[in-house]
Amino acid sequence: MKVKLLVMVEGRPIVSCEVTQENILPAFEVRRFEMVGINNNPRQRAELQGWPIFGGLCGPMWNGDHVRYETDEVNDRCSA
Repeated sequence: MKVKLLVMVEGRPIVSCEVTQENILPAFEVRRFEMVGINNNPRQRAELQGWPIFGGLCGPMWNGDHVRYETDEVNDRCSA
């Protein structure tokens, strides 16, 4: 499963990294996002159950063919 991290650069959301599920922890930790829990929200899709939750990021979110995480800034911008 692919994982994408979206961040804001010069006022625009961009994909900061695209990794596999197996590499999510080291890839996000090097970007200073610490895992703070595991997603077990029964209201979310089955595909998102058991995915890590990171401080400072929104997600996990289902995006059809991959899982997405966003910084709060990207989420605020895209949700407005």
